Amino acid sequence: MGAMPPPSAAVLGFAGGTGPGLAALAPLALAFLSADAADFTAIKSGIRRWAKDDPIDALFATVVGGGLAFYLAEKDSNPNCLTPWDGVLYMATALSVGYDNLFPTTPTGHALATFVQTFGPALSGAALDAPAAEAAAAAAEAAAVNRAILSRLDDIVRLLEAQQ
Repeated sequence: MGAMPPPSAAVLGFAGGTGPGLAALAPLALAFLSADAADFTAIKSGIRRWAKDDPIDALFATVVGGGLAFYLAEKDSNPNCLTPWDGVLYMATALSVGYDNLFPTTPTGHALATFVQTFGPALSGAALDAPAAEAAAAAAEAAAVNRAILSRLDDIVRLLEAQQ
C-alpha cells in the first residue's frame, strides 16, 4: 500500500469562499501534511540557523524587511499606511503588543502580521542573546574549564588513594 497523497485545498476548507486570502495558505498547509516535506524542513532549519547566527540582524530584517513588505501590501488599500515608515512601525509593534492605529486590510498584510505576531515575541526576546559563534565559543571554553577541573579532581583522587 503506497503513501496516501495529501488532501487537496478544497478538502481542507481553503477553497470556495471560506474567507479572503485563505486559499493562499493552502500550499503551506499542504507542505505540513505532505509525505515528502524535506524541502520544507530544510527551509525551517535554515530560518532557525539564520535567526541564531545573529539575533539582532534577524530582528532588524524582520522589522525593516517585514515593514517594507507590509507597506507594499497595504499602501493602495489601507488609508493608514501612507509611507514605508508606517509599515516599519506596524511591524515593530507586531513583535509584541501590536498597539498601533494601523491594522492590515489585505490578505498579504494579514499573513505578514500573523507571521510576525506568531514568531516576533520569541525573536525579540532573543535579540540580545549572543550570536551563535560567540555562544559556541563560550560553550567550548566552559567545556575546556570543566575538563581541566575534572583532570585536577582525578589527580587528587589518585593522590588520596595512594596514601591509603
